[in-house]
Amino acid sequence: MGEDHFVKVFDIAVSGFKDWQFPAFGLAFVAIGAAIFFAPALIRRLGIPYLNFPSKAQTIFRYGFLGFATLWTVGAFSATYIAYSRHRDLVERNACSVVEGPVTNFVPMPYQGHANESFSVAGVQFKYSDYAISDAFNHTASHGGPINKDSYVRICYDPSDNAVKLHNAFNAVAA
Repeated sequence: MGEDHFVKVFDIAVSGFKDWQFPAFGLAFVAIGAAIFFAPALIRRLGIPYLNFPSKAQTIFRYGFLGFATLWTVGAFSATYIAYSRHRDLVERNACSVVEGPVTNFVPMPYQGHANESFSVAGVQFKYSDYAISDAFNHTASHGGPINKDSYVRICYDPSDNAVKLHNAFNAVAA
C-alpha cells in the first residue's frame, strides 16, 4: 500500500514528552514537604510560641517527607523521560521495527477502562490504554481512537516492548 493511503495518527516527534503530568504530580508533595520543612523556622521567626513544639519525631518526619517527595518526583521524571528519549532516538536513527498489515485479534478497551485495548499485526501484538502512563500511542477505540478490527496499519515500534511509540509510529487507513 502506498504512503499516500496512510493517515498518520501518532508521531512521537510531534507529540513530544507527554508524560510530564505524572512526575509533575510529585511537585505538589515537594511543595508541601518544603512548607513542612521550613515551617518551624517560620514559626520561630514569627514568634508564635504555642505552635513551636519541636521533637525528634517531627524533625525526622520533616526530613523524610521532603526527601521522599523529592526522590519520587525525580525518579518518576527520570523513568518517563528516559523512555521517551530512547524512543525518540530510535526514530531519529530509523532503528525501530516496522510491521504493516491488517489488524487482527482486535479487542477494544471497555469505555470505563479496567482493561487494555489490544490487537495484532503480522503476528506482533500491541496493547495500550487511555489510562496508562505512556509516551506511546494510547488512544483507544472506545474513546474515539482510529483503530478498529477493519484497520490496515503500518507501525514503527520498539521491539523491546511492542509499544506503539515512534515517528510514523501509527499510520492507518480509515476503514
